[in-house]
Amino acid sequence: MIIYDQTSIAFIQRTEELLREILTTLGFEVRTKRFVFKKYLFPVNVVVFEGGAELAHFNASYYQIALNRKLIYQAKDSVLRDILKHELAHYLTFLEYGSVQAHGPEFKETCIRYGFPAEIALATMNLEHANLSKEGDIDSEKILEKVKKLLQLAQSSNAHEAELATIKANALLLRHNLDHVNLKNNDEPIYLDRVLLQKRKDAKISAIYDMLRHFIVKPVISFGKNSCCLEVSGPLTNVKLAVYVANFLDQEFEHLWDKAKSEHGLQGLRAKNSFFLGIAKGFDEKMKESKSNLSASDQKALMVVEKDLTLRTKMIYRSLASSRSQNNVDSHAGALGVVSGKNLSIRQGVETSSKNLYLGFSKS
Repeated sequence: MIIYDQTSIAFIQRTEELLREILTTLGFEVRTKRFVFKKYLFPVNVVVFEGGAELAHFNASYYQIALNRKLIYQAKDSVLRDILKHELAHYLTFLEYGSVQAHGPEFKETCIRYGFPAEIALATMNLEHANLSKEGDIDSEKILEKVKKLLQLAQSSNAHEAELATIKANALLLRHNLDHVNLKNNDEPIYLDRVLLQKRKDAKISAIYDMLRHFIVKPVISFGKNSCCLEVSGPLTNVKLAVYVANFLDQEFEHLWDKAKSEHGLQGLRAKNSFFLGIAKGFDEKMKESKSNLSASDQKALMVVEKDLTLRTKMIYRSLASSRSQNNVDSHAGALGVVSGKNLSIRQGVETSSKNLYLGFSKS
């Protein structure tokens, strides 16, 4: 999960300067934020992530080197340089050969060509005192579990119970965020995670984008090299919840579509797209109604929290383009989707973890 705070931004600036120094030493023409490779400009782009097993990785879709936040506190400059050289070798290998085996012969050839020592080509590195722990904290995990359980109750056969569960989930997440805003800690981190990587934008990712806005996060449909995904940014608890919801919805949309096809005879891409967008519309109506039933003080608090989120995510997105595709709508399928969206419940999922430390290469 990518993270932004004042400390990580200062670290990014320092590591990007180190990266420019390395590139200059290797003989590349280096501009302020780009370098020249075979007459084309490519970005010098570093981000910081938290959690997981990797010390670092290169993301080929975004021409981006990602460094684990632990390195800010636990890596000497000499170690950091070696990690940057390793990921730069992945970068240069990708530019030269395209998608190849991560630490295969092309990668090793690149390391030799640029005079990197043998240890730079290794896939793993021992970093003293670097036991990379799982991201998050106990309070955050408790809030997540409570909100998830309430969201599951939002499809109760008892209409009053379902409405009450949704209101309680909104209020709980709201008060958790308000506590952080009231701390007035300007260095409180903003986290970013990517989810639902696919080749192109479609109705499903657009619908899930619309739905995630109800979880006090900033969702953005981000386009990489021959790919797109949802980027979700905000406080840690909110981002983890939104990623959980997005992964659930990715599967649940297909389940609901199969059910609608069987029960109502729907078919074709136009009907499917309309059905998915209808789910988002129905869910939006349900959530807006539940938020209208919040107390006056909670409604005022929601405005404060959403304003704070907008201001703080500006450190990630200085400007954003908006686009809406005009779809050929199937009104019948869309109406069925609205009903499904209003009855939607977010059920439990499964998380996995890894304990190995390694230097990585990522195409996504």
